[in-house]
Amino acid sequence: MWNSREKRLQYFCRHGTNMFRQISKKIYLIIIVLAAVLACSDPDPISEDPSDTGPDGSAEDVLSDPPDATDSTPDADADGDAAADADAGAEGDDVEDASIEPQVAFAEPADEAVLDNPITFQIEASGVDEVEIFADETYSLGPAFDPDEEDELLYRFAGTGFARPLHVEGRVDGEKVARADLTITVNHDSCADTFFITEFDDINVDPSGELDMFNIRESSLAAIKDEIETLQSCGADITLGAMLSLLMWEAAFRAGSYNTRCNENSYHNTESDCDEVAEALYSYQFGIGGMHTSNFHPCKGGSYTQGMRDLFMDLADQAGYSTDADLMTEQLTERFHEVCPNDSPTAVDYYLLGAHDPFGIPKNDNGNYLEAVGVHPLMDTAVSVPLTFNILHGQCDTIDDDREAIAIWGGGDERYATQEHQDSILSHYNNFQAANCD
Repeated sequence: MWNSREKRLQYFCRHGTNMFRQISKKIYLIIIVLAAVLACSDPDPISEDPSDTGPDGSAEDVLSDPPDATDSTPDADADGDAAADADAGAEGDDVEDASIEPQVAFAEPADEAVLDNPITFQIEASGVDEVEIFADETYSLGPAFDPDEEDELLYRFAGTGFARPLHVEGRVDGEKVARADLTITVNHDSCADTFFITEFDDINVDPSGELDMFNIRESSLAAIKDEIETLQSCGADITLGAMLSLLMWEAAFRAGSYNTRCNENSYHNTESDCDEVAEALYSYQFGIGGMHTSNFHPCKGGSYTQGMRDLFMDLADQAGYSTDADLMTEQLTERFHEVCPNDSPTAVDYYLLGAHDPFGIPKNDNGNYLEAVGVHPLMDTAVSVPLTFNILHGQCDTIDDDREAIAIWGGGDERYATQEHQDSILSHYNNFQAANCD
């Protein structure tokens, strides 16, 4: 092609520079591609052996495999990789939480169960924001709730005696994502239960709407029934209806019942201002059974009142109320020593001498102070009901009927032993039963 060395040299000089530039560009592109490949590869591979990977070849599966028995290399965390592992774990947790399958189920009651009112529904749930229970497909048993904060619902059915289809619905961001079904049969309420529920609802109306009157009612009835069953198991031949009638007579099922009337006070009987005498506060009545506070007198009544004070303290403590003697303020301690100069006050005296201040129970009056329910121990049936029926426990195996129980209940009041007074007491339940129960 070239006739002489000089012509070849001229051609190279003319075209060589362009050829070099083209070759340089190609080398540069190759270097870029190699760098990108290296950047995408695992900088710290666990193993170069493909057999060390998990079922799907993922790094997570590899890390979960046990170390090779022949591998003497220390744990990666020992080399300072703990922080990196923690970050990876946190990311894995997020993925796991996001992948939880939404599920709901009835832990209790069992399917096809036959039960007495009220029914406690216990819910198990995962992967949902809220759950709601329905009867007959569309009737909600109560507002939806977060299963992470609470897991049960108490409900009393009005429709009883037949199978009720129910379901619980789980939601995420308001959208239904899970469901579980259940069928139960709720037995008819007893006449005694219906009597209590009807009368309780009539008298205990909270105008503020702030109190959970449903749960106050149900816990009250449960406490009364537990106490009556305890007495019956001890041998007392008594009925729930009659004992409810007795409570109705004493305090009309008022959850926050109080009687601070001065003209009925045993220690300072006046028309008003009886509370100016400290001992007068040991002659009030509180709670659903009209418990008389003279039962807790700190220096009168001997072993009986001391036993009642001890029981008060035990029950209050079990119900979550403070029983610390330091509750007594300087002013209340001074008032206590007006009653019992040589004794020391306890939390019992704080709750009794503090009835008006700090608990706000009205003076010289009789009524239903719902504001004290669950705040003052004697306005809590977990405390007041066992105290109210305690007088029957010592003789439970000798009580042959309701009238005998009423006579013992009356203590030193002989009226309670008369048939006329007993008839008046029992008339509350008897009249209701005749009018409403078959």
